[in-house]
Amino acid sequence: MLKSVTKYTDNTGNSSAASAVTATTDYFFLLSEYEVFGTISRGNANESGKQAQYSYYSAGNSKVKYNHSATSTAVLWWLRSPFASNSTYFVIVITDGTVSYRSAYYSLGFAPGFCV
Repeated sequence: MLKSVTKYTDNTGNSSAASAVTATTDYFFLLSEYEVFGTISRGNANESGKQAQYSYYSAGNSKVKYNHSATSTAVLWWLRSPFASNSTYFVIVITDGTVSYRSAYYSLGFAPGFCV
């Protein structure tokens, strides 16, 4: 049974305003830039005041994710944080486990979160 959680995200995009960070109730969600990296370099910095880095990532575990059908192939994967400087881009994790951004047009991997 999945439990609902409240997640705070810049739900406007193309913004660095604190008012753009609002709450949603989710059962299945993408992680944010801050929840993975513990810092914000691409998204709205105001997200960090409402989030915490997951202990899995703060413990130094890898941020690299692999293709489900080619498990030695690292993939780009989406985060839920919109890029603060452009309304059509979102923050991603690239194949070396560092942060970047891409247009929402692209099809990338994802690593969802949920609570049980």
